[in-house]
Amino acid sequence: MVDAPNSSTLLHLCNLSSSSQSSCTKTKERQSRLAILKRWCEEHPSLTKELLTQADHRDTNTGCMPLHWLAGTGFDEAIDYLLGSSSSSSSINHENNAIISLAVDQPAHHPSTARTPLHYAARNGHLSTCQLLIERYGANPHPKCGRGGVTPLQLAVWQNRLDVVKFLIQKNGTHVTKERNDFNCGLNHWLGLIPRKRWCSSSAAAGGGGGGGGGSSRKRDDDATACHNSDEQHNDDDDGSGVLPLARYLHTLGISYESTPDNSNTQGHTCNHKAAWGGNLPLLKYFRNEHGVYDTIQDAAGNYCADIAKMRGNMDCYQWLLEHGSGDRAESYKVLGLDVGVGMDIVRRRYMELAKLNHPDKAAQYYDTDNDEKKDDVVDDFIKIKQAYDHLTKQNGIGTQKNPKYDELRLLECQKKMKDDGGGDDDDYDDDDDLFVARLIAVITDYGEKGFPVGLLSRRWNQIWPDRPFPTEYVIERSVKSYNKDGGGRNDGTDRVVIQRRVKLVKWLKWKCRGTNVKLHQNGGEVLAVIDNKSTFRTVYPTNLT
Repeated sequence: MVDAPNSSTLLHLCNLSSSSQSSCTKTKERQSRLAILKRWCEEHPSLTKELLTQADHRDTNTGCMPLHWLAGTGFDEAIDYLLGSSSSSSSINHENNAIISLAVDQPAHHPSTARTPLHYAARNGHLSTCQLLIERYGANPHPKCGRGGVTPLQLAVWQNRLDVVKFLIQKNGTHVTKERNDFNCGLNHWLGLIPRKRWCSSSAAAGGGGGGGGGSSRKRDDDATACHNSDEQHNDDDDGSGVLPLARYLHTLGISYESTPDNSNTQGHTCNHKAAWGGNLPLLKYFRNEHGVYDTIQDAAGNYCADIAKMRGNMDCYQWLLEHGSGDRAESYKVLGLDVGVGMDIVRRRYMELAKLNHPDKAAQYYDTDNDEKKDDVVDDFIKIKQAYDHLTKQNGIGTQKNPKYDELRLLECQKKMKDDGGGDDDDYDDDDDLFVARLIAVITDYGEKGFPVGLLSRRWNQIWPDRPFPTEYVIERSVKSYNKDGGGRNDGTDRVVIQRRVKLVKWLKWKCRGTNVKLHQNGGEVLAVIDNKSTFRTVYPTNLT
């Protein structure tokens, strides 16, 4: 008789070991774990049922139950045993009808609210597990979790699981590819967020954790190699081009990658923004080269794709977006009537041709007429041609896409520097406070009217201004009168002393932003920083940002 199971031992059993083991070792381990599970079910049926079904025994970090971990690690034999036992009383000696109530669509608990075992099987690339859950046990092929309405299909795209994506679309129909989650993100947005460790080809080994992502998984049986080099991979197999087969497949089903407001999510992010966020340069090139997508759309916070790439530290993407992905560069080629990317020799020849046809001297033929509008058109055309030529040949076609609010902030910084250099009025309000609040407002406006979670301020701030890190110590200062005895024995109250006190972030922010239109509001369990546009207090930042 084996020892009785508990929450910890059952979850550990459901979390298979690393796929780096040999095939023989993995097979033996699976058989050993399955044997223990069967013994628990036979010798401790009521307890095992409770551990499998009651929320009190969930994984406290992820909210997942043992069945989620089995699906997340691809332990098909154990899933088949438990779910098969749930539908057949002959498989186990059910004195108390112990395992029969286990549901194939068992929902996870907070923070993985309402995710089903299929969510984790799809996310971690276990095709055989997805087939088992749906085809043998009738799992809902398109469940939506309680946080954001995310589906197994979206998670499979996020993890670059092409075979699982095809299977789920086959089971659900192509209409599901057009669905958006609660954040208005479609499959085209999830593509750009594929993590670097999953950039290798979609046929790569299934990896990642179990129900909550904390464990390891086995390699799928049909994987001959971890990653294979494809025609799309120009350098290493993990350069990001491994996501292109999935991108092209989704496009064949009607997925659009165009950068338009209608194709953006609630943050105003296009799929191009997401690729910049994820740092996937081959995907950015694919969007431009095959779909004519350029960095011309600002998100709800005013950020171009180049801004997002720079904030995330994806400097290769940032530089490429400026040099090759900007709308400015494409527009300059368009003005010259050339295809984007042609060589500079062709650009120069074309410029000479257009300059002769549109030179301002040509306007002389209109000098003796009353056609002033025509004269202006000739001059304007030449100016545009000359600017386009200079942009491509002298400035290398570098784009100018940049969130304007950061430029306006730099003006404020320059004003302070000039004031410091020239000597300012000591009685004025502290300009350093002005600069802090200005930067703070720049961060807050990224979330629009909803406000920005105070707990995330430092992370976002440091992304934008890594050379000016967010304060880590919060000290409030207060000036009070100091009463000293003068020669005549009187307290004259003419001296002052500064008292400093360490406080927590929220209290420090309230003090730091006193007298401004930055306000802090409690919203459920978090504090939000918002801009009060109706406030009569001092505004230290251009009003068009708020």
